[in-house]
Amino acid sequence: MSQSFFFPCLLITAVLSLLSPAATAQAAVPQATGNSLTLVVDNYPPYIDEQSPAQGLLTELVVAAFQSQGIATTLEFKPWQHIRQAATAPQHASFLWFKEKELEQDWLFSEPVVHLRQVLISLASQTAVPERLDQLADYRLGVTQGYFYGAQFEAAKAGFRLTMAVSDYQTLQLLATGKVDFILMDPIVAHQLSQSLPQQTLKLRVLSKPLLTAKPAYLVCSRNYLPCHGIIQQFNRGLALQQQNGLQRRLFGVGVTSLP
Repeated sequence: MSQSFFFPCLLITAVLSLLSPAATAQAAVPQATGNSLTLVVDNYPPYIDEQSPAQGLLTELVVAAFQSQGIATTLEFKPWQHIRQAATAPQHASFLWFKEKELEQDWLFSEPVVHLRQVLISLASQTAVPERLDQLADYRLGVTQGYFYGAQFEAAKAGFRLTMAVSDYQTLQLLATGKVDFILMDPIVAHQLSQSLPQQTLKLRVLSKPLLTAKPAYLVCSRNYLPCHGIIQQFNRGLALQQQNGLQRRLFGVGVTSLP
């Protein structure tokens, strides 16, 4: 009995020893089952936008990355508070998440997909170019209620002349009507909103300094679903291809995804 068991074990060991390290490493990573994936997301225009043809700039990039790996995707829109539970289902994932230690216990994170920034934005006619936070005390600043613009800004804001608006659209209106000199906003959001303002000729200028916040956003997949290891690897390969062919830069512009 022991001999009949021992021989097959030797045979299996010999066969495995013939496999290359690359082959065994690839076999150790579970691949995505099937060729479709449901992406659970919430609206955050223009990055994720249920009403736009491509369903958002970031959506277009994520879908293209998966398509290059032979994976079809379907978007499922839910309120943010329900996304975490829905994304744990088999063949599900989500994106536009920020990495936190608590989340890493339950979720696998991709390579960074895009960096979300908060910067100073002015009209193109504005000649002043402040480069440090302390220089902002001389100007009128427009901000959006409930937004966090970084610890340094938070510590210094008592010395600033702030005008608060309830939405990014209203903040941009403050700038367009000359009520503030600068606004603090994501440049991609500002560009998208400027297209819907009555001032069709509005030209904006994005200042690279001071950079208020810059946070990488990721695609995630649940650790409880074993094929997620393969899904994340496939997505990373597809994302690298989109970076090489220039899609990421065309969607988000120079300096938005590549930070110093």
